[in-house]
Amino acid sequence: MPRYCLDTNVFIQAKNGPYGFDIVPAFWEWLDQQVTAGNIFSSTTVCGELADGEDELAEWVRERRGSGLFIEPDTIVQRHFRDIANHVQQTYPTHQSQEFLSRADPWVISHAKAENATVVTHETAVPTNSSKVKIPNVCNHFNVEYTNPYLMLRDLNARFSLI
Repeated sequence: MPRYCLDTNVFIQAKNGPYGFDIVPAFWEWLDQQVTAGNIFSSTTVCGELADGEDELAEWVRERRGSGLFIEPDTIVQRHFRDIANHVQQTYPTHQSQEFLSRADPWVISHAKAENATVVTHETAVPTNSSKVKIPNVCNHFNVEYTNPYLMLRDLNARFSLI
């Protein structure tokens, strides 16, 4: 079974959309179970982006520091990040590459590359001539698998039932 590395937008859109803490608390419990099973993880940079807030998601994230959900980048991840940064800087306009590299996105891809995992994101690829840097495009360049949260949920047989 593949491992999955979750992008920041997976957590945000889950909270704001179909899996709000008050609507489907089982989703958030399921995430904890999948971390324990070794099926999902994310980067500490995602943790940093999410923990700065003052909402229920930020609190949930802060409670999971050190749980195994958010992984520190080791030397292999840092090497992949350097390769990704070089590619992005050489391929995209400066303002676009700086914005992309200042967020968790390249770290999520770097972790997935190092762990032979699949990136999970709501982003979709843009045409190759676009000036926008998107996770799927960078994943494609580095032969890193990516998917959306709903396909991950199906692959991991997630069930949120009232029974």
